[in-house]
Amino acid sequence: MDGIYGVKLIETINVILLKTEAFIKILERYSKNEASREEIVLIDTYLEGKAGKNKGKASNIEKVHDRLYGQIEASLNKNQKVVPFKTVYRKWAIAASILVVFGTFFFAFMDFSVKVVEVTTAYGERKEIQLPDGTMVTLNAGSRLRYPEKFKGDRREVALNGEAFFDVFRDTLKPFTIETGKLRTQVLGTSFNINAFQESDSIRVSVVEGKVVVYDSMAVKEILLPNEQLKYNKVDKGYRTSKYDSSIDRAWSSNIIYFNGTSLEEATHILERWYNVTIEITDADLGDKVITGKYNDPKLKETMESLGFLMNIEFKQLSPTLYEVTPIKKAPM
Repeated sequence: MDGIYGVKLIETINVILLKTEAFIKILERYSKNEASREEIVLIDTYLEGKAGKNKGKASNIEKVHDRLYGQIEASLNKNQKVVPFKTVYRKWAIAASILVVFGTFFFAFMDFSVKVVEVTTAYGERKEIQLPDGTMVTLNAGSRLRYPEKFKGDRREVALNGEAFFDVFRDTLKPFTIETGKLRTQVLGTSFNINAFQESDSIRVSVVEGKVVVYDSMAVKEILLPNEQLKYNKVDKGYRTSKYDSSIDRAWSSNIIYFNGTSLEEATHILERWYNVTIEITDADLGDKVITGKYNDPKLKETMESLGFLMNIEFKQLSPTLYEVTPIKKAPM
């Protein structure tokens, strides 16, 4: 990174570092896969810059922790005086934030010479990715996948924000783990779909082949077999498992839109990501209406016409990429 943009970014990072609470909040969002693109760039740039000066691998976690703390502490002290009590408090807060940031990745990427790769998809875009171990991932629109350039040690760990279909290369000695916020999905070799968009209040894991273990740090720990699904509520931390036709959740990877008792609000989000448009629902009551339908190789106009007929609604085009959903009022008798 160079030029004016690089200088401005570094200046921005230094300003944020001087505001410890703001920095920690960004770190927390980063660790939960909830950071904005700008925040991700800030954190990645700072940590990569520091790691570049320390390419030797630490002998233990304590040394890595102390080195990272020392680097951040030095940046904070550069332009700010603190009393001893605040120093102790700040050291604890920063140390905690460092551990929060790295979480699962802290152990997997302790060797800072290993580059972290990030693949994103815009609305209206999908990508197929082959991971270093041979695992194939189909990334849906509006999603982000982070993984190491090389898997090292006895773990294979990636982080997902959005939706992806995984066909995991089998390796019984190295479990494959997908982190989606607080929920983790671990497999040895199998194929399954994960739906974990940031704006959604739920995470869904649906298994096609093999066996999957889904867990968090609290009460969730479930084993899923083919055609079983776990739905996790991010708000109340509750979940349920059920028998489920896995072809429904993976249909998108075959260019099929499958609405299965889907609310109109959720359906519009799917269409927005699929076609890179914005859809506004004018009547709040419409959002809860549900729809079931299957659209093969769908075109936007045809899909909207079909939904309009089935749900007695109208999609009005306000601009090339903006649509408005309104109820169709019946004529008086």
